Amino acid sequence: MIGDRKHMLIHQEVARLRAQGMGKKKIAATLGIGVETVRGICRQQERPLEPPESDPILSTHIVHWAESLPWSQIETELSKPYATVKALWQEWAPEVHYLRFWRQLRARVEIDPATKARIRFHYEPGERFEIDYCDGFLITEPKTGKTRKAHLFVCVSAASDYVFAEFVSTQRSAEFLASQNRCFGYFGGVPKTVVVDNLKSGVHEAHRYDPILNQRYFDYARHMGFVVIPARPATPRDKPAIEAAVGVIQRQFFSTHRNRVFYSLQELNQVFRPYLEELNTTRMKDTGLTRRERFAEEIQALMPLPTAPYERAEYKTAKVHRDCHIQVMNNFYSVPYRYIGQEVRVKITDALVEAFNCSTHESIAAHPRLKKRGEFSTNSGHYPEQKLITQRLDIRSMRIEADRVGGSFAGVIHELLLSEEPLRFFRRIQGLFRLTKTQSRESIEYACSQALSFRRLDYRFIENLARRYEQTGGSVIGVPVASTPVRMAECVYLHRSAPIPEAIKGSEP
Repeated sequence: MIGDRKHMLIHQEVARLRAQGMGKKKIAATLGIGVETVRGICRQQERPLEPPESDPILSTHIVHWAESLPWSQIETELSKPYATVKALWQEWAPEVHYLRFWRQLRARVEIDPATKARIRFHYEPGERFEIDYCDGFLITEPKTGKTRKAHLFVCVSAASDYVFAEFVSTQRSAEFLASQNRCFGYFGGVPKTVVVDNLKSGVHEAHRYDPILNQRYFDYARHMGFVVIPARPATPRDKPAIEAAVGVIQRQFFSTHRNRVFYSLQELNQVFRPYLEELNTTRMKDTGLTRRERFAEEIQALMPLPTAPYERAEYKTAKVHRDCHIQVMNNFYSVPYRYIGQEVRVKITDALVEAFNCSTHESIAAHPRLKKRGEFSTNSGHYPEQKLITQRLDIRSMRIEADRVGGSFAGVIHELLLSEEPLRFFRRIQGLFRLTKTQSRESIEYACSQALSFRRLDYRFIENLARRYEQTGGSVIGVPVASTPVRMAECVYLHRSAPIPEAIKGSEP
């Protein structure tokens, strides 16, 4: 009704002037409000709270349902968590009007105002930012007409209500972190804490008391220097600043552009940026200041942005093999021998591979990331000391045995043992020694010489050449043993700068 929209003081003034015998038109002129507004207030004040006692049927009905309800039990139910008056009305008296049930409840049950009280928190400048998403507009593909939903990323300072927002295509981790980078750049600093909702990009496992953060987001927070506080599930009051900011944007920007068709995310953000500027520079009714003016006092309290950019990391689990290595991206990295048979957590960046204990989250090994497929990165300190002593004795004996065989075979063995980590070639060397017992000395010499020429020191290459040599009787597929080709200087096709033979000169046009 018209009178419902007026302040209670107006209602009281209308009642006081009516009691003095003043007419409705004169009341309207005195209070500076419309005559219809005064009439609406009068009708509201004249409306009886309960049906008149002159109606015996209704009066009896009210007494009957009100007296028949167990109000002490209803009072007990009302004290339980999540119990509401409307839920109790639907359970106990759905046949009567809700307003009548509410009035009887207020008259019969004493409701402690403390249960409705809420503490208004005051946050220091630079102390707390709140982050959340909400559904955005539909983006229409110009060629196909297909639509996809955009999402609105919003971040607000709890101390000054200063807002950053942008429309994004997804809420995935990469875009979530990119939005925060732009957000902190917009604010010009980093807060002490950031409150996030329970999206998967920020919180791996939501829990009211013990949430588990997304590992990548935890790394990002540690790099930027802030602490992440996940909001409790289904508890909007844990992030009141962001809820209020999202509501303002939805009531203003969303309602204004609700009928507009956007054909790209860039177009949508281009339209949204002027509104965001207007939102932050409009004076707020409660403080008389703009959000930007309030934030100007806060910016000095923010932590500075890191000088080095955040490096994205990928996480995997890997099992430690008996050779004290884990396999990561087709390469092999050593870890301490005491983790053999266990799973470790592996952090992978563009430059580094780091292994962590899954229980204590302690870093146990770190290696530069290998680029070529099948490479090894080994720290000899990850092996037991007794194994290293045995390894040194084995290397010495292998060199002596290789020198006894001699020739190209010895060259291959020495090449393998001269590598930075010869331990990983032990099985290959053992296989080559075994090959000398099954193949002739000539075939082994030929295969090893070819392996040295082509820098192919793997076992299968040498074994295949030796067996082919045996099968063909000193030639490979009917071709004599390969040798390094000799290029003649007078060959015009290989050396354009060499002198051209006379026979070829005469044939030129």
